Amino acid sequence: MLDTRLDALEDWLEAFFSDANFVISKASDDASFRRYFRIERDNASFIAMDAPPEKEDCQAFVDIAKLLIAHQVHAPKIVGENLAQGFLLLEDLGDTTLLAQLQQQPDLGLYQRAIDALIDLQAIKQAEVPSYDAKRLQDELSLLLDWYLPKTLDTQTSRALQQLFDVLIDNALKSPQVLVHRDYHSRNLMVLPEDELGVIDFQDAVIGADTYDLVSLLKDAYLELSHTDRGQLLEYYYQQAKVQTPWAQFERQFDLMGLQRHLKVLGIFKRLSVRDGKHQYLDDIPLVRRYALQTAEKYSECSILLEVL
Repeated sequence: MLDTRLDALEDWLEAFFSDANFVISKASDDASFRRYFRIERDNASFIAMDAPPEKEDCQAFVDIAKLLIAHQVHAPKIVGENLAQGFLLLEDLGDTTLLAQLQQQPDLGLYQRAIDALIDLQAIKQAEVPSYDAKRLQDELSLLLDWYLPKTLDTQTSRALQQLFDVLIDNALKSPQVLVHRDYHSRNLMVLPEDELGVIDFQDAVIGADTYDLVSLLKDAYLELSHTDRGQLLEYYYQQAKVQTPWAQFERQFDLMGLQRHLKVLGIFKRLSVRDGKHQYLDDIPLVRRYALQTAEKYSECSILLEVL
């Protein structure tokens, strides 16, 4: 099959380097429309991002990368850019994700480093990004209805679900507001030399609840922590971030924020299969569903999920 985007990317790289002295290979795909290629040239390695401009916003990636780097968060440096075509050339942070490292050798110390990096990210105050407002939260929860649950729900069930959605939205909006990566998990953190962590896939950042990225990390769709380890790491964040919210309230905010994310993710993973032909995400649905049911069992206002899931 013809790959006109790849051809255009190679043409741009030839112009950028002033020659064709490089080797290009596929690095990874993404749950979005972005693709990544590794570019090797003169004993140096880069990552090229292909982000169709009609579907993805490269400018947001560039702006947030520079913001993170300026605040000592290790995001990939921008080496070159062609925003009109949707191409970026980035620093190569390697191919060892936190997920791969933890699967090879579990290490709570790496999780603590990820939490330290998250606290640095949350300390950034002057971020010109959208707000994680009620409409955005509602739209995300609607993905559960549009893609995951049966198309026809009785009126009583629909009303009960919306009441739950209102609780989750209210929880998110009343939590302390910080810069939110929005997909801060083991596949988007890269293990660098000396166990430093690099952060990728941050272009959808918003201002939202302080527990959102934390729950993305500790209730990861791709890797399950034990209840004990998760509790220890939650307490580590609470202490290191100097959280002022009383512990019981903070834990509730964490759980309910996680439920909002997990209900959204159930819809997204199903949509990736049905709409986009990316069926591999179906394998991750059981863990996400289990997270949602655990929260539903813990809080009476979430009990409708015990029926519909």
